[in-house]
Amino acid sequence: MHPADLCYLNNASVGLQSPAVAARLRDWLEAEMAAYPRQRLESALWDGQATRTRLGQWIGAPETQLAFGASTSQLMAQVIGNLKLAGRRLLVAPGEWASNIVMLRRLGGEPPRAIELLATDAEGRLDMAAIARQIDDDVAAILTPLVTSTEGRRYAVEALGALPRPSHCPLIVDAAQGLGQTEIDVRRLGCDVLVATTRKWLRGPRGMALLYVSQPAMAMMHLNPTPELAGLRLDPATQRFVDLPQARRFDASDLSIMNQVGLTAALNELQQIALQPLRDHLAALAGRVYDIAREQGFRPLLPHPETGIATIHLPDVEPLQLVQRLDAAGIVAKACNTAAEPLNVRLPATGTLLRISPHWHNTSADIDRAMAALR
Repeated sequence: MHPADLCYLNNASVGLQSPAVAARLRDWLEAEMAAYPRQRLESALWDGQATRTRLGQWIGAPETQLAFGASTSQLMAQVIGNLKLAGRRLLVAPGEWASNIVMLRRLGGEPPRAIELLATDAEGRLDMAAIARQIDDDVAAILTPLVTSTEGRRYAVEALGALPRPSHCPLIVDAAQGLGQTEIDVRRLGCDVLVATTRKWLRGPRGMALLYVSQPAMAMMHLNPTPELAGLRLDPATQRFVDLPQARRFDASDLSIMNQVGLTAALNELQQIALQPLRDHLAALAGRVYDIAREQGFRPLLPHPETGIATIHLPDVEPLQLVQRLDAAGIVAKACNTAAEPLNVRLPATGTLLRISPHWHNTSADIDRAMAALR
């Protein structure tokens, strides 16, 4: 099948870069080739400050409290490994990503901490009254995704962040599935740490992610044991390197210029689309997935879609069968592995989960084509 005939519906894994972003990268590379062997000034002195500032505005954070790294996992590890976690209990949302849980166990320090699920109601929503009773001085940290990867559930993180918690207890939010498809303001979320990738709903480059750390969270941290030069400054008085006082201490020194060029172009495009029209478009397409799934006798995981992620349960289909059907129809979507959310007891233990995650380039005809492949 020709690549042009493929129907791409897997933006929750990797956002499909638009032709405009690809053209910007092509133009940049051609200019580099034309200047060879001299490197253009744009490359040698490329300053990501403007993009950092715009991303800060996008999430309601000062640019000094943002850092760039290679992935959300790498930045999450930096944060968890540097926090002085006081207390013996960790409260974690059921939809937390598997590697974050592993990092909590391996990097959280001593003594070993008990991981407890944040309370939820019968529909799987966070139960704020019950959570308020869970939080006490023995809680070391609270972790939650903003949007869950499998269900596409948008947790009420604003209400969670508004609950009283000890000053030593950071609220850590994984916004990998939220940035670019839902409004984010760290002030309204009330979070201390937020990580997100640029390769999903921003439709930016792979190999780039952002980290927000609040000033109170910075005060909870050890010295960074694995700093890069971008996160250090030389103290003139002592002639010693010291960590930068803001989140910039976690900056990667060797960020790809190509990634920065691609991210700038992707941000420009998304701002031209505007967030609300994109959200409306995604809601309509996800709703169509739900409607057709119910007509075909399949069960969506949520009563109604809360984001651009629409996941349905196929009880009598094996993962390999599903992949073969989708491949034959030229559909790129995701057969989910429930091990990615090991604490989410609401996920079915049998059958297969199909996640369809459209973006701005998709149409209702794409959804019809994907759902027809399930007949």
